[in-house]
Amino acid sequence: MIRVLVVEDSKTVQRALVAAFEADPGIEVIATAETGEEAVEAARTLRPDLITMDINLPGMDGFDATRAIMSSWPVPIVIVTGKMNPRDSATLFRVMEAGALMVLSKPDPVGTPGYQASVDNLVRHLKLMAEIKVVRRTFPSGKVPPRTDRPVPLPPVHPVKVVAIGASTGGPPLLRQILAALPPRFPAAVVVVQHMAVGFTENFVHWLNRSSTLPVELGTDGAQLIPGQVYVAPDNCHMEVTPSGRLLLTDAPPEYGVRPSVSALFRSVAQSYGRQAMGVLLTGMGKDGALELKAIRGRGGITVAQDRESSMVFGMPGEAIEIDAAQHVLPPVGIIELLRSVNSKGASAVSS
Repeated sequence: MIRVLVVEDSKTVQRALVAAFEADPGIEVIATAETGEEAVEAARTLRPDLITMDINLPGMDGFDATRAIMSSWPVPIVIVTGKMNPRDSATLFRVMEAGALMVLSKPDPVGTPGYQASVDNLVRHLKLMAEIKVVRRTFPSGKVPPRTDRPVPLPPVHPVKVVAIGASTGGPPLLRQILAALPPRFPAAVVVVQHMAVGFTENFVHWLNRSSTLPVELGTDGAQLIPGQVYVAPDNCHMEVTPSGRLLLTDAPPEYGVRPSVSALFRSVAQSYGRQAMGVLLTGMGKDGALELKAIRGRGGITVAQDRESSMVFGMPGEAIEIDAAQHVLPPVGIIELLRSVNSKGASAVSS
């Protein structure tokens, strides 16, 4: 039985969430909280297995409550919220930076055609998140990340024209860190698949643009890849690259249960760019992208998996390491150093 604390200031929404969760025999709602202060106290005294957290709360908001809980009594926290205004995206993803595992949409209104499917999707993800072992978070005051003590990887031998990055649970703060550290004249196009609940990807792009040194946009079908530009796969589409240097969006069936999938992106990058490609597989549940990262390596590209110590969830990178898909196993600082060494000779043209 999963013991859940529901943090939601709207009584109507709170009752709806409790009813939806308790309809599942595997979930018990042990308490509710309407403010951030109540949530912190309940986390301390009740030690729930999982917390669903709203963003906008009276008094201490969802960000401060998550930060307080994760620094004292760590527990899996999932953000459950409605459709957000883009200007609220900073708050949303700050909460994830504070340690929340993922963001999910509130269920559709009771009685609507999509209600049961939306509840089933929410409950399925909560059960998965409840299994994740989270650790106490520390929040350094400085913005400069510590340098790695590991040897710096050698620069790529071949010019890199496309860098493909795949991430899932725990990925947003890490992607933000990486994109903020790349040089403004980064010589390769960057294509990204981040597993995310439908409806939040556009906000994710807004949030990345606040700190990224490179312009970030949603991928569009047929777009010509430009060096130094970041493309994020939109909702409900696989995003691939073509040998002519363009994006291809498709509605092909989900792979590993997700669309967009890292696997579709990596496979196309391997086929189209071979040794002029770099694949980076970051934290996340499951196996999406692991086998296809090996395909990039098999065609002479550079492959990287995030290390266990820095991964919020070691599923995807762990699988890649297990099947010998990763040439480099690195913490975030090491990944940034390797990316910064990308050969500028690849800047002349993305098309192969």
